[in-house]
Amino acid sequence: MPFTAMRRPAFWLLSVIVALAAYVRFRALSFGLPFTQARPDETFIIDAARAMLSGRSPQFFDYPWLYIGTVALGDVAYFVWGWFAGWFGSISDMVASWPTHWTPFFLIPRTLSAISGTLTVVLVYRLGRQVRDEATGLVAALFLAFAFIHARDSHFGTTDAMMTLFIVAAVSALVDADRSQRPSRYGVAGVLAGLASATKYNAVILAVPMAIVWILRVSDTRPRPLAALRDVRLGYLVLGFVAAFGVGIPFVVIDNEAFMVAMRNLAGSMRVGDPRLELQNGWLHHLQLSLRYGLGVPMLITALAGVPLMLRVTPRVGAIVLSFPVAYYVVAGSIRNLFFRYTIPVVPFLCLTAAFLLCWAVARVRARWTSESGPLPLSWQAVTALVALGLVAPGAARVMELDRVLAATDNRVVIANWFEQNVPPRSSLVQSGSRFGHARFGLNMAYKEWRWTGRGFTVDGAPATGKPEWILLQESPLPSATQDVITEYLREGYVRVAKFKATTLDPDIVYDRQDAFFVPFNGLNRIRRPGPNFTLYKRLGGSLGGSAAGQ
Repeated sequence: MPFTAMRRPAFWLLSVIVALAAYVRFRALSFGLPFTQARPDETFIIDAARAMLSGRSPQFFDYPWLYIGTVALGDVAYFVWGWFAGWFGSISDMVASWPTHWTPFFLIPRTLSAISGTLTVVLVYRLGRQVRDEATGLVAALFLAFAFIHARDSHFGTTDAMMTLFIVAAVSALVDADRSQRPSRYGVAGVLAGLASATKYNAVILAVPMAIVWILRVSDTRPRPLAALRDVRLGYLVLGFVAAFGVGIPFVVIDNEAFMVAMRNLAGSMRVGDPRLELQNGWLHHLQLSLRYGLGVPMLITALAGVPLMLRVTPRVGAIVLSFPVAYYVVAGSIRNLFFRYTIPVVPFLCLTAAFLLCWAVARVRARWTSESGPLPLSWQAVTALVALGLVAPGAARVMELDRVLAATDNRVVIANWFEQNVPPRSSLVQSGSRFGHARFGLNMAYKEWRWTGRGFTVDGAPATGKPEWILLQESPLPSATQDVITEYLREGYVRVAKFKATTLDPDIVYDRQDAFFVPFNGLNRIRRPGPNFTLYKRLGGSLGGSAAGQ
């Protein structure tokens, strides 16, 4: 950035917005730890990266490997630091440290996501400038900085934040390419679209805005549209995409059979979803829940109203910019896996349309009241800022509450700590409900945990006999039914020892019920900490069972 640009007020305003965006994304980045299943998908990424560093194929094809490979590079940087500090003598030493020192393996991908989320705010500013003006870019950046679902998922060591970064970068590059018609810009746009797709398959929908850009190019070459097919720009666009996408999917060539099996399983999951949940139409589900609580009602209404306005005021740029979120939403609503996070790639564009509507409306009101046009004077800039702050305030408050909850000790960690201090090793226990809500205990305690198989309990692989000494009852708004046999156990012979409360079981508190993340989207002021509620019971007297061999 030229030094003269750094002296402009817009630069300092953007710097403040980006600093705030970074603060809310990096704050509480160690949430859940040392509990490793606070965000279950993270362990798939970490295990795949560790496999790469061990010289093995990850054998994991649900995502392309670009993000996984980037996490592996972050692990290499961690090794270099540890080598200088004397912690590791080799990469294998670092990989082998996982069972006893896993916190850095989580912080590396989470940091990568937080960086990606913060940089996306900068790119939305750039896209706003391309679509309209600097004010639109600043307001769009502010909106995205405090967009709840984007800030939330920028904490997670998963693919969504990085994919969204590349998506916004690709769309911005496509606008550049269309305006400049320089072959190199087409190549950059293709590479960025390919990198997005190499991060997560969803991003292949960028083929839609790529096609829109080329259709516009063809229309510009009339009466010689066939000339566009021989244009070198098309080659740059397509080859850039293919080359970058290929970086993330080497398994298509080296392990095609396993890849095809994984894709069939993934397609089946998309068709069926979670059979335990009766979910509504996908498009309504994302509108009424994912985006309503992911953005907030005032912001969502403003954003949706800004879509037709952008298409009317700037039809060419609007068609390029909005073709991706529209096409993406159509696809996301047509499948049965309706995770709230599937709407994250749409959120930056909704922040953009909301900013576009706001800035356009203020300019129109000023023109009618004063009969003046052109750049807004300071007084009208202040009006724009006040309205923008009013729209973003509810979301900002929820994001701050989210960080407070995430910073609190996870209830599953509270339980594990309590057990280590109060329950002797080798004691037998059973946890009810979803396995995602279960506490994890240190190997040094060697508790004899009863495992639910769907038909009965086992201990160390053998059928459990008798009754456990301890019962940990899980309560959560997420699918987490207590097994009938545990209810029978509690009818006699057990006394309640303690209750560990994390959340309020009010029906108006909204969770993503398809996900296993125990923090809601609203009502955060009524949440103490992440995790389900637990009630602990101890058996009184009698012989204590635990395994087929007894205790």
